[in-house]
Amino acid sequence: MLNGVPRILIIRFGAIGDVVRVLPALHALRDAFPHAQIDWAVEPKSADVITDHPALDQIHVFERSGSFWAGIKAFRGFCRHLRNSRYDMVLDFHGILKSGLAMRATRAASRIAFSAPRSQELSHLFANRRVTLPKQILNRIEENLILAAAAGASGRGLEVTLAVSDEIQESVESYVHDTFQSAKKLVIVHAPVDRPEKQWPLSYYAALVDMLLSDGRFDVLLTWGPGQRDIVEKIHAKCKRDPVIAPEMPSLKYFAWLIRQAALYFGGDTGPMHIASAMDTPVVAVFGGTSPQRHHPFREPCRVLYAGSPDRTENLSPQEGQKLLEKITSEEAYDACTAIIKKSEGGGRPAIPV
Repeated sequence: MLNGVPRILIIRFGAIGDVVRVLPALHALRDAFPHAQIDWAVEPKSADVITDHPALDQIHVFERSGSFWAGIKAFRGFCRHLRNSRYDMVLDFHGILKSGLAMRATRAASRIAFSAPRSQELSHLFANRRVTLPKQILNRIEENLILAAAAGASGRGLEVTLAVSDEIQESVESYVHDTFQSAKKLVIVHAPVDRPEKQWPLSYYAALVDMLLSDGRFDVLLTWGPGQRDIVEKIHAKCKRDPVIAPEMPSLKYFAWLIRQAALYFGGDTGPMHIASAMDTPVVAVFGGTSPQRHHPFREPCRVLYAGSPDRTENLSPQEGQKLLEKITSEEAYDACTAIIKKSEGGGRPAIPV
């Protein structure tokens, strides 16, 4: 401790969706330790999720280097930096060798991690407090809250904050107002995914978009991330109607506030799906090769479309995942979209802390 104030480090490198799903645990830690210094070790691709977060004091960003040996050198320097920060408690929400080594390097008195098999690559060996999960299949948010509870943060709330500046809010809202000058509800469709076993057929996306636009009550915006515009252009070319293709977003925070403007988000198992849930936008998610029980948005309103076994824990091959996805029709997706919009109408949406 420094001046009687505990110093706590969260380690969760990983992808955007993985970082978003640790946020409820962060809020639980802040509620349990209101005066602590709470920091987070993260990688650049996900740092925007937690930048300016009101529950965090400092963010340590690990920058990967090009070559293998340069990467080793950079990581060793990062570990020295963490050790010099003199943490009392470290929580490894990631559970791989890299996060385990970073945790061990801090020399913190309390190093908390998942037990195997939730932890991988022997990372749990670097912890001195190991948490065994009560069930084999849990949602990642549930797992993260259990790890936080082991540190004394027993809150079970699902509060999530993504800090978005007034400037970004005004810019995004102006774009939406200028682009969709009608009283129709905006549906964001995000087709690109990072792995083929998650990819719902592009022709199915096009058919869904045409159904939504033909309905007369909706505008549709096709969103995309870095290097993904070709996917939405292919969908646009397959459409009989004319959905709008979103412009390139300057940052993840622009993207998050854009999703906040929508009446519905539709897409696969991706980081943007978790961003949509965090922004309290209703979600319809289509799953194939990954386990919906582990990875579906844990906050309502949400509807998951899935054609596989509910007890499956392992990821499927691209071919197996795509076969499952092909069983989910565009008509089924359209019905789910209209049903969840109807259900969410009239209830209002909570304000997002900024």
